[in-house]
Amino acid sequence: MRISTSIAENEVAVIEVEGEVDAHTARTLDKALNDLLAQGHIRLALDVSQVGFISSAGLRAVIYAHREALQHGGQVKLFGLNAQVRRVFEMAGLDECLALSDTRQEAMAGW
Repeated sequence: MRISTSIAENEVAVIEVEGEVDAHTARTLDKALNDLLAQGHIRLALDVSQVGFISSAGLRAVIYAHREALQHGGQVKLFGLNAQVRRVFEMAGLDECLALSDTRQEAMAGW
């Protein structure tokens, strides 16, 4: 798994994730998200268009970051989900509490 981060308009941290997010690689995602939160970035947009698989460990990393961001007035949004990854979020009921968008433009709207 590969992660790259950039800061976009409105101080939104955009995290591009490539590869599979499994029990081993989720730690790297968790650290990247926690580091951004610790630096004061509370608006996180995850580009998961290059993610083919996400495990429960990956879901946990996203949920934890979202909860932390919410406590400080922010939010985590995801965009570019393929059908398989979107289905995992939907089956876990996370589409009810997380903003899942098709495009970056949709995810960035409202910030």
